[in-house]
Amino acid sequence: MIFRQTKPQIILFSSFFICIVILVGCQEPKTKSEPKATPQRIEIPEELPIEIVKIDYDTTQWKEITERSGVVLDIRYATDNNFTKKQIYPCPRCFLRPVMADKILKLQTDIKNKYGMSLKLFDCYRPRPAQQKLWDIVPDARYVTPPKKGSMHNKGLAVDVTLIDKDGEELDMGTEYDFFGQEAYTTNTDLPEEVLKNRKVLTKLMNIHGIKGIRTEWWHFSLKTEKAPLDSWEWECD
Repeated sequence: MIFRQTKPQIILFSSFFICIVILVGCQEPKTKSEPKATPQRIEIPEELPIEIVKIDYDTTQWKEITERSGVVLDIRYATDNNFTKKQIYPCPRCFLRPVMADKILKLQTDIKNKYGMSLKLFDCYRPRPAQQKLWDIVPDARYVTPPKKGSMHNKGLAVDVTLIDKDGEELDMGTEYDFFGQEAYTTNTDLPEEVLKNRKVLTKLMNIHGIKGIRTEWWHFSLKTEKAPLDSWEWECD
C-alpha cells in the first residue's frame, strides 16, 4: 500500500522544518572558553616600626634633649671620665627647663643648616645631690658652685657645651672639658689664634640666643634671664 501525503500534510511538514532551521540559526555560536587570568600578587610594604618615646617626667617642668635632635651627648658625670674620676649620675640623660631646651634645639638647627656643625653637650640639669657630691670632692668655688648657693645647672638653665664639625671632631678650645686652670678662662688671650677664634664663635652663637658664659670655664653657658627653683629631682634609668 503506497502512502501518499496530502497537501495539508506537506505544508505542515514544511512549516515544521522551517521552524527547526530558524531555531538552530538563532542560537549563538559557541566560543572557546578563555583561560582564567592568574590573579597578580600585590606586594604590601612592611610598615616601618613606630618609635615609642617613653615619657617618665613632668613635661611642664622639664624637656629632654636626645640625639634624635642632632645634638651629640657626652654626659661625663654619668661616667668616670670626669675630674672626680667617679660616676656621679646613674645614667646619661640631658634635661633642661623647656625655655632653655627650646633655645638649645633652635641653636642646633641653625648651626647645622648654616655651618654644618653640631652641639656636643657634656652636662645639662644637675640634681642638687649630685652638686653636693662634686663639692665634697672639689670644694673650690672657682670651679664648683657651693651646694647651699646652688648652680644654674641645679635650676636646669645651664649647659656645658662645645662645637663639633661635620666630621664629628671637636673644635680646638685650648683645653679639655672641666680643665681647672687659667688656660680655660674666657679672659685668657694668651692662646693660639685658632683657639681664640673657636671660643669666640661658640660664645657668639650662644649669645645670639641669650645664653651667656662665665669667666672661668669656656664651656659653661646659662640662661640668666629666666628664673627657676633649685631642684633635687632625679631622672629614671632604664
